[in-house]
Amino acid sequence: MLYSIQGKSTMDIIPSLIGSASEFNIATGYISSESLVELQRIASLRNGDLCINLFIGMNYLSGFTSLQYRVLERLYEYLNSNKVGTVFLSPKTLFHGKMYSFVNKEGTCIGSIIGSSNLASFLGVSRSNIETNVYFTGADALPINNQIKNVIHDIGIEFSETKPLTEFLPPENDLLKGHENVQTVSNVEYNKFVNKCTGSTIEIPLKAHGKSNLNPYFGQGKVKGRYSPRSWYEVELIIPKHTPNIDILPDKTAGPFTVITPNHYAFQCERQGDYSKNLRSCKDLKILGKWIKGEMENLGVIECGQLVTEDTLKNFGKSKVVLRETINNHWLISLE
Repeated sequence: MLYSIQGKSTMDIIPSLIGSASEFNIATGYISSESLVELQRIASLRNGDLCINLFIGMNYLSGFTSLQYRVLERLYEYLNSNKVGTVFLSPKTLFHGKMYSFVNKEGTCIGSIIGSSNLASFLGVSRSNIETNVYFTGADALPINNQIKNVIHDIGIEFSETKPLTEFLPPENDLLKGHENVQTVSNVEYNKFVNKCTGSTIEIPLKAHGKSNLNPYFGQGKVKGRYSPRSWYEVELIIPKHTPNIDILPDKTAGPFTVITPNHYAFQCERQGDYSKNLRSCKDLKILGKWIKGEMENLGVIECGQLVTEDTLKNFGKSKVVLRETINNHWLISLE
């Protein structure tokens, strides 16, 4: 946060608007699979009481990945079949605006936002950039809402009316590249840690529990009784009691430790919860989750937004996270 800038965080405002509005209108440039999944979760949480109208102005002409397009299809089908909104694309011209508005059940626009935030940061599923937005209320909010509707009317075409795409951008396989709080380790550094391994290992099983471990996204929101943003990539592994060698892994009183993946990414993890039973990435639960679920996506055993099941793990062919002790509070981490 830049403390010299006066104002509230957008995320101080969004949850209450999403929780109280009857209509959520969006005109954005690009879209991520993660954002599309979060929009479907919002619609599901509101259980028919919120209509979501989404306009995407860049991807149809600039390109979708195959995964993005399939997740968008799922969102459109959900909104359309439940009569809670629709999706529009721009097949003739590029639009890179970022506008959002909220309308109550009486038809009054109760708030609008315009600024630099793409939908991912607007919904709180991305934190890598500092964004600036302007929030309008009352009569000042209405022009933004009208402008979104004008954009949709002038250049938007409903998803089902567009020509289906058959060519896609390359998949985004390297999900940790450039991620905040993730560093890269050189070959020389990595080999140094490999050569200094003590021989002690800790194995933590991957579990397909419905609302925890690999699936906390499907559990209760972070704020009970109201919408709160949550990423599908969030992961918090539960360490079973009596796990061999677990006492040598720093517990929550000892603080964070650094893990290094086979593709040379380094990030900090920590243990939290009763008896330090939870293993998570520090500052951002998505880091550990993107490493694990990203591997699953790359093998084609799951798509963004889907529940990790026992069949997912069976098809993945890897059942555990293995930590190998090395030097300087560093651990080599792998999926095996």
